[in-house]
Amino acid sequence: MDERRKHRRKVVNSRVRIFHPSFGSLDTQTRDISDGGVLILSCNGLPALPVNDEVKLIFLDSGDVDVVFNMDIVRLADVGLGLKFLNYEKNGEVYPISNLRDIWEKQR
Repeated sequence: MDERRKHRRKVVNSRVRIFHPSFGSLDTQTRDISDGGVLILSCNGLPALPVNDEVKLIFLDSGDVDVVFNMDIVRLADVGLGLKFLNYEKNGEVYPISNLRDIWEKQR
């Protein structure tokens, strides 16, 4: 099978809070993350959501929990949901993900 991913994944177990109109908010955790997205585990009663639905996500273990990521559900897996980064919000403003990547690069 050919690898179709554009970005390498890193195993990252981080606590996250996911938001969706059907259930409000729910805390769960990630299994892995890449530059393109994240796989969140379906523990703690995460309901099945359809592909292409949008959710919001906060990394609870981050140093800046005021950053809210807008995500697209791109994959349903036995262990959870595959989410793609769309953009992020901070202080009421919406920014492209590329902006955040530029900030990270400058911090290295």
